[in-house]
Amino acid sequence: MSAKKPIVLTRLEARVMQAVWDGADPITVRDVAARVNQGLRDKDTLAYTTIQSVLNILRDKGILETLPGPARALLYRARVSREQTSRHMVRDLADRLFGGEVQPLLVHMLDETDLDEKELRRLRAWVDMRLRDREGGSA
Repeated sequence: MSAKKPIVLTRLEARVMQAVWDGADPITVRDVAARVNQGLRDKDTLAYTTIQSVLNILRDKGILETLPGPARALLYRARVSREQTSRHMVRDLADRLFGGEVQPLLVHMLDETDLDEKELRRLRAWVDMRLRDREGGSA
C-alpha cells in the first residue's frame, strides 16, 4: 500500500481488521467471522457474507491482499500493520478535527476517558521520557 494513500477504516472495517491482525497469517473468511463473532449473542453476530464483503472492500482499498487457498477458498493477509493503521487514523483525526494539532486531541481524549491514577502516572512517565529524549537525555 502506498505510504501517501491515507488509511481510513469504518467501525466495521476496523472490527474485521482486528480479527485479521489477531488471527493466523494468512486467514480465511471463516476464521475472520469466528473471531469477529466470538462472544456475541446470536442476534448480534455478522453473517459470513457480510464479513466476506468487508474483506473484499478492504482488499479493494489495498489494505488486504488475497492468496489462493484450499478448495477455491481465498486467504486474506494484511498489507498494513495495526501500528501503521493507527498512526494514519490518529493523524487523520487530528487533521480533520483540530487542524493538525495533536495537543487538543490528547486533551480531549483525557477529558473524555476515565483513567485511573496508575494509568495517569504511566502517561506522565511516557511524556517525561519523550521530553528527555527531545532534550538529548539531559535532566
